[in-house]
Parts: sequence; structure tokens; C-alpha cells
Amino acid sequence: MLRNAIQRQPVLTCSVVLIILIGVNTASAQPDKTTVASKNEQPLVRTNRAQLTLAGAERAIIASRRQAGAMSVQVNIAVVDDGGHLLAFARMDGARPGSVYTSITKATSAATKRGPTGPLPNSDAVNTHLSLAVENAAAVSGGKFTTLKGGIPIIYDGQVIGAIGVGGATGEQDAEVAAAGIAELAKSFESVINSQSSTEERSLFGKWLIEDIEGRGVIDNAQTTIQIAEDGSVTGNTGVNRFIAKAKLGSLNIEFEERPVTTRAAGPPALMDQESNFLIALQKTKKYHIDGKGLLHLVDRKGKTVLRASTVE
Repeated sequence: MLRNAIQRQPVLTCSVVLIILIGVNTASAQPDKTTVASKNEQPLVRTNRAQLTLAGAERAIIASRRQAGAMSVQVNIAVVDDGGHLLAFARMDGARPGSVYTSITKATSAATKRGPTGPLPNSDAVNTHLSLAVENAAAVSGGKFTTLKGGIPIIYDGQVIGAIGVGGATGEQDAEVAAAGIAELAKSFESVINSQSSTEERSLFGKWLIEDIEGRGVIDNAQTTIQIAEDGSVTGNTGVNRFIAKAKLGSLNIEFEERPVTTRAAGPPALMDQESNFLIALQKTKKYHIDGKGLLHLVDRKGKTVLRASTVE
């Protein structure tokens, strides 16, 4: 009877799934549609992160040194990345050795605080006890933080990508020297962004073959095309009908002003469905970019690619 009782016990099975995400290459990683649980699932990797280079850090230091020379002050200048890690450093002749650590701490504080350094809560209402408490808390936890003036974050396209810290003169003078480095980088960044935008805008114009519509692919035998002119006029073929439209173009922005006008030919149900999906995707488009392979991505307001196309020679 005992044996029968044991045999009648339910058998429990346990399956353990171990998912290991390693070695993600953000430049080439493509989303696997089979792993997406829902449209609201958060992305696992962000690929739109800008990074400050050594060349950028050195350019900021040169501009800051020039400003310090014009002000007849000798300072230490540190440039860090967005995590507060040192990228470049310069100690001018005659600068105080004790301000080496101060300049680096100012740069780290500005980068991690995502704002300029200075008294807390602000320069108009200084709370010395609060400032000291925050600095001590950072020191106890092994971090670096200061409320001294002279640290300013470096911002590129709305992202904090690093910071400059200056030490060795008065707080106001340190901040002025740091601001000169920031101004030089801002001017250079604007030139880079404008250059990239104008290159992509030139590349946008021409004829494109649609290869994917909202992740569903396309019917191989249907030639769905879109041709964009510099004046914003748009023409093409849905695979069944010809269409015309008008687009409003900006720096990496493209928005179709009204539903495209099409001819009235009828086709197989699958092609008519694809035509409808294509025209809806056009209306969702807000931005565009051209990737390293030369593929055009038309993107909605949430950053999702709704149409992908290759150039037609």
C-alpha cells in the first residue's frame, strides 16, 4: 500500500531558464522579434549615447589655458567623461600643486551632478552646513564631490558627456576659465551637428525601395518605393498604386503633412493590406536617420523604425 501511495504522488517538474546577456555590440545589435513580449517592453540596450573623446578633452583644455593666460592666472585643468573618470589634465606653470586634486574633484562633481559646481542649495541662498554635509557624505562613501565653484558639465545634443574642472585661482576665476573650454567645445559641437545634419539631408533625397514595414517585412514581388525631393515633394509606388504626398523637412526630421493621394487600382488582398500598412506608417513618421549600411530608417515619435528602405540607383 505504501508503494502504491508513493506511485500516486504527483510528479513535480521544474525547468530553469538561464538567460545570459553578454558581449552586446551596440553598433550592430538588432532586436530579435521572437523575444519581444509586448510593444511596451523596455529596451535592453541604448545605442544613442554620445561619448567625449581625448581630442575633445584636449581642445577644451587648450581653450581654457588660453583664457587663463589672458586673465594672468595659473590653474590646474581637468576634463572627465560622463562618469567622472579622468580623460585629460594640464597643470600650468606656477599652478598650485594643492589644486590638482581640487580641479579633478570639481570636474567629477559637475559630471555626476549633471550641473555646475557651487554652494548648496544655490549661490543665492548658501547653506554652509548642507554643503559640508554633502561633501562629507561623498567622502565617506568613497566618492568625490565638492561645492566649490569651477566645475561645469560638457553637454552634447542634450546629453552630459563629461565636465571641466579648474582649480588654482578664486572660485569665480576658475569658473570663468572652465566656461571658456565649454564655449570652445559648444562651438565645435554645433559645427559637427550641422555637418552631420546637412550630409544626412543630402543623402535623404532620391529614390528608396521599402524593405520592411513596422517589423513585418514586405512581399518580395511588390516593389514599394518612395522618392523624396529637396522641395519636400514625395512620390512613389505602394506595390499596387502610385502615390504623391508632401513632406515637411527639418534637421533629421520628416513629417508627411497629409495622407498621400493614390490612384485607385485594386490588387490581391495581401498587397492591399501591405499598401494600407505602408500609408499608415508614413503618417506615423516624425524623424529619419541613415545607418552605417546606407539604409534609410523612418522613425515614429517613440524612436521606433516604422519603415526601412534601401537606396535605388
